[in-house]
Amino acid sequence: MLKNALKALFDHFESYLCQFLLVFFVLVVFMQIVLRQINMSLSWTEEIARYAFIWFILFGACYATRLCALNRVTVQFMKAPQWVTNLFLFVGDVIWIGFSLVMAYYGLLAVLDLREFPYYTPALDWDLGYVYLVFPLSFTLMAIRIVQVNVMKYILHIEIADPDQEAMEESKKALSKEVEEEC
Repeated sequence: MLKNALKALFDHFESYLCQFLLVFFVLVVFMQIVLRQINMSLSWTEEIARYAFIWFILFGACYATRLCALNRVTVQFMKAPQWVTNLFLFVGDVIWIGFSLVMAYYGLLAVLDLREFPYYTPALDWDLGYVYLVFPLSFTLMAIRIVQVNVMKYILHIEIADPDQEAMEESKKALSKEVEEEC
């Protein structure tokens, strides 16, 4: 039971975090809009909404990586054998892992620099080192997700369904049902 719960949390961590951040972001912006209408504007809402949105974007990219939902240009592989396609996609993923780890490393350096020489956010007075933690965390998680997807694909031979392809199939089915009902 605990093992399944931990597996679900690990598998959907970014999804849960992004859902929370999006709801939080929308509520803060909505609150700011309502308060501006009654001339009671708060100074910190724009800043916290900005940080929530940045965290949402970066962890959303991690989640899209886990779902294999990030866009790739693969039209050049249509006529190539499958092993060539897999080889080039794998090499691209290795480069992507390298990029993610470099970004995580330099993000960590920025956080450590901000911890040594603190800088505080203007409205919230938060230590910017904590806000910048999103960079090493998200890019490290992205590298882990790339490895996870490649292990699932090439070692475990689990086919990860493309979310866009699934949506297209559902749309085609719904459209064909409508056409049948009209005839």
